Amino acid sequence: MVNIILFLLCFWCGAVPFSYLIGLLFGKDVRDFGQDHNPGPTNSFKAGGAALGIPSLVLDFLKGAIPVFMSTSTYDLSPVAFVLVCIAPVVGHMFTPLLNFKGGKGITTTFGIWSGLMLWEVPVFLGSFFTLSVILKHFSKGSTNDKLTVVIASLMLTLVVFLTFHNHKLFALAVINSILLIAAQFREVFGI
Repeated sequence: MVNIILFLLCFWCGAVPFSYLIGLLFGKDVRDFGQDHNPGPTNSFKAGGAALGIPSLVLDFLKGAIPVFMSTSTYDLSPVAFVLVCIAPVVGHMFTPLLNFKGGKGITTTFGIWSGLMLWEVPVFLGSFFTLSVILKHFSKGSTNDKLTVVIASLMLTLVVFLTFHNHKLFALAVINSILLIAAQFREVFGI
């Protein structure tokens, strides 16, 4: 019963569409911005610059980090419960019932869940990869494909976790997380 409650709490933490809600405070629907029209921090930056983007980014990060940290440090979860509880904020963000199950892509919330699990290893890797992709995109005048960057980072996440930690629970989480991130990049193709 505790596992179900933890999953639901983590899911609903992830389901709060902070980018959308903060955008409304600015009188903007962030879904009207960007090519993908999703309620995520990238479109918040496009809609209102740093004043709208930074709070959205921080809150989307924290809605993954805080519930995962609190759940995994407080309870001794079975491997299945561990994976479900840890991935719940990302699933909640991507498929929020509060916006007709059309949420964001889950990248920032993914940073959050991994930061909630470990202090620096995987989050530093992901941060470095995405920082490098932004730099490359800037110098290539925007021709670098964002979807390809996320796909590569997702696959690398799984590989890094497998090679570094030798932990079945973390590897299972990385695989499921990667599948969700890749699917979100092609949401319009998959119809989700």
